[in-house]
Amino acid sequence: MLEKLGKFTKQPFINSCSIYWTRLINDEDILTPMREDLAKVLVEWQETWTPELVERDFDFSLIPDKPRKIVTFAGCRRVGKTYLMFQFINELSKKVPRDEIFYVNFEDERLEKRLETLTELIPTIEELYGRREMLYLFLDEIQNVPNWDSWVRRIHDSRRGVRLFLSGSSSKLSSREIPTSLRGRALTFEVFPLSFQEFLRFRGFEMPEKLNFSSKKPAFLNLLREYLLYGGFPEVVLIEDVRIKRLIVRDYFNTIIALDVVERYSIRNPEELRAFIRLLLNSEYVSLSKTAKTMRSMGYPISKSTLANYLRYLEECYFAFPLEVYSPKVKLRMQHPRKMYFVDTSFLTFLSVKFSEKMGRLMENTVFIELLRRGKEVNYALGENWEVDFVLPEEETLIQVSYDVSDEETLRREVNALRKASREFGFKNALLITWDSEGRIEKGGATIEMVPLWRFLLKDYGSL
Repeated sequence: MLEKLGKFTKQPFINSCSIYWTRLINDEDILTPMREDLAKVLVEWQETWTPELVERDFDFSLIPDKPRKIVTFAGCRRVGKTYLMFQFINELSKKVPRDEIFYVNFEDERLEKRLETLTELIPTIEELYGRREMLYLFLDEIQNVPNWDSWVRRIHDSRRGVRLFLSGSSSKLSSREIPTSLRGRALTFEVFPLSFQEFLRFRGFEMPEKLNFSSKKPAFLNLLREYLLYGGFPEVVLIEDVRIKRLIVRDYFNTIIALDVVERYSIRNPEELRAFIRLLLNSEYVSLSKTAKTMRSMGYPISKSTLANYLRYLEECYFAFPLEVYSPKVKLRMQHPRKMYFVDTSFLTFLSVKFSEKMGRLMENTVFIELLRRGKEVNYALGENWEVDFVLPEEETLIQVSYDVSDEETLRREVNALRKASREFGFKNALLITWDSEGRIEKGGATIEMVPLWRFLLKDYGSL
């Protein structure tokens, strides 16, 4: 009867599933092709388990046993969502049997990207390993399966013994845009590239207790500069050769655009989209009306509404973040250009024109992503002859970022902007983030704390 099992008769599988195969043979039955593919993936997982990990900073106690929630990890490709899931799996396996935990990656080419694949998942596990009191299912890049949310809701509502952990390269899994059917059922964690603290751990750097007086400080600042230039994608951080870093980042970019934008949204003119992205990468601000005119002059007959869609797609896949001006008036928010930030500074370094030389811009982007990582609501502020990089309305805090404040004119400009914004909005907290200068400035009734970038990134300052 083994001939009926076709190519799926490898010894490791037979060893791990002998009871099941005996039943199949006796019943003169065989796995359907879809269940066969699922079985291969599931058994392979149980045999290989998680790879070796450099742990990231994540408080898994934030994932409650009660109330029972669907847990989602959302973020850009290659930021480490999968390895964060593996890290949690390792923690979980200390408490529950390994054969209650299953991981499936829906970018695996062996799996059909159909709702039926999800429908067959739990029955296949139960046929292979028997019915379990609890099942912990970690489903990676689940957004590749159409109508995935209907299956997730059904399983969550009907199978009390199943816990679901989902990840995806789309904000459709984020708390902001998660499908209506899952509202109230899901708990979302947004994952970003490595923080500076995690970067140091990946690079094996141990912080001295008194950094300012340590002989390690020059090496530390060199690492900070490297972090600004080449970003926090885990794979890129572990590569030393800048040429290889460049190739990897370009490959990430092409994959994000091809799979998460062009394919997902059926873009008819990919070159038009790429031209738009090039403009974004080389601009600090975006006005869709002006950009449409610029692109038409370049030979792309494009409308403002199409550009608005493109920008939304880039935001949905966590590649770009257009920041609105701070104003209680919605009309003003819509009228003013939006400031552009990107998920990782490596895109600015390798894909834009000479951005690698503009440390102030790289610092600003790094601070922005760090604020998102900390879950802050962020805007920027604009007044008559002044601008403040970041406004945190909930904390009533203003943040200005400047690489070099040794020049008196530069320092005066940054301080005046903070002072005017503080007076206009009534915010008392003002922060000037610098490369390595610190101190306190009292001017015009405002107190401005000057903080080195590294202190801010390592949370060695205040509560932000």
